[in-house]
Amino acid sequence: MPQDNTVPPSPAGASSETVHRTRRMNIRHTDRLLTKAEMLLSNRGQNESSQQDTLAVIADLIHAATHDVLTGLPTRGVLLSRLESELTQAGSADERVAVLFVDLDNFKLVNDSLGHDSGDELLCEVAKRISDCVDDGESGIVSRIGGDEFIILFPHAIRGSEDVLASKILAAVTEPVKIAAREIVTSASIGVASCALGSQSAEQLLRDADTALYAAKARGRNCMVRFNHELHARAVRRMQIESDLRVALLEKQVYVHYQPQVSLVTGQLVGVEALARWQHPEYGMVSPAEFIPIAEDSRLIGELGRQVLRSACLQLAAWSAALPERPLSMTVNVSPRQLGDPDFIAEVQAIVEQTGIRLSSLCLELTESALTNSATEVLKTLNQLHQMGIYVAIDDFGTEYSSLARLRDLPIEVLKIDRSFIDGLGTEPGDTAIVSSILSLAFATGKHVIAEGIERVEQALALRSMGCGVAQGFLFSAPVDATFIMPMLDKPLWEAPMNWGVQAAAVAPDTLTRRAHRTFIEEFLDHIGVPMGLKAGDTP
Repeated sequence: MPQDNTVPPSPAGASSETVHRTRRMNIRHTDRLLTKAEMLLSNRGQNESSQQDTLAVIADLIHAATHDVLTGLPTRGVLLSRLESELTQAGSADERVAVLFVDLDNFKLVNDSLGHDSGDELLCEVAKRISDCVDDGESGIVSRIGGDEFIILFPHAIRGSEDVLASKILAAVTEPVKIAAREIVTSASIGVASCALGSQSAEQLLRDADTALYAAKARGRNCMVRFNHELHARAVRRMQIESDLRVALLEKQVYVHYQPQVSLVTGQLVGVEALARWQHPEYGMVSPAEFIPIAEDSRLIGELGRQVLRSACLQLAAWSAALPERPLSMTVNVSPRQLGDPDFIAEVQAIVEQTGIRLSSLCLELTESALTNSATEVLKTLNQLHQMGIYVAIDDFGTEYSSLARLRDLPIEVLKIDRSFIDGLGTEPGDTAIVSSILSLAFATGKHVIAEGIERVEQALALRSMGCGVAQGFLFSAPVDATFIMPMLDKPLWEAPMNWGVQAAAVAPDTLTRRAHRTFIEEFLDHIGVPMGLKAGDTP
């Protein structure tokens, strides 16, 4: 066989430049093989030597067609063929055929920050590490099926040995790797599925491993999850929820409830938060915590968000017309996907014009994690909303790793304190200090604050003592149908007990302590460069 027909070796462990060059070599090598095969096959009178050349070229073409051009690993088709064969083999009662579905965590960040060549280099190194784990006394095959996904066929698993292999792979992948003169630490999520010989098809086993991988991602990544029937039932329900949610949005079955936001000074209702609700015909009331992430993943969140925003603005217009002397604010949750939609601003403007609400009465709410990872398009949209006069709020503030300098630069007017900090007010000194610090930050930067999840009187008293103006929670009202809101406007929803000053002093910082917090924030904001006019005590 001619030497130049040899397929170049896998570039695992090579530099970015070598990876790029080798990939080009592999592609050119395949092109040369195709040209040579066409030439040899077109020669009618072949002698024995040319026939052998033809067979050699065909063999190399088969190899090129069945192996990944980047890593040199077998393709999905090869793995499926081998898996189907293994499932029909005879074996001992203890033996099982296992499949491990491996997906790198946050691989896109490497491509986005270091470039695709660096991403390819990382993929080659990961492929080598996984292959070393499988070749280390294990009988199996590793395949790259695209992107940053790998599948390992482990055909002779006994007594959980596939779990041991998964743990070995997790440990190997997390070892640091040097790429583009930088040390990168990555991780992987692994879904594991296994079955007795002949009990499942290849596609079923791969589907189960994929389901387990999805669960590993949801569990926090950098872990292994084994498939079980509960995961399957969850996957079936999720698929059903997604399908039925499409119908529900087409038929306008999703409706809105409103949770009152109350002034802690007067006890009066000053605003509401619009919350999507869905009564499923089979499952009953489906929690937003379940169907909203499904809407996000399936890209139904755009239509869901539009329907909720339109319903909320129509309702606010009705209340404003009935009681023009009682201005209310309306808070509506929006998704980063909505903000990234180029038509979003036009949709908001159209809804505002159709309903006739005041722009300043509308507040659009994003989670802190969404703002932390915001793309340029999202930030541009936030600035446009700000210029229109619409308020923007950060939900669950304090639960993510926001940069204070970033908070300073974002067009954010409202901070919503997460309920996880509210729970410990009056009993957990740490929670009290965190809430006090968030309030101090808000005072210093001229932002409004809404506290969420108020359920006990002592929480409301502590917040009022610290200077928090507005709160929402079951102490005042659960989310309710729009018809319940009008009667709530007639009288205060909450009144502080007569001896509230004594109680508040026992659970919250006094005026001097609050001032100390604000002084600290002033000094810190000096360090990060906040304009002088936005410091505590100044008028924003």
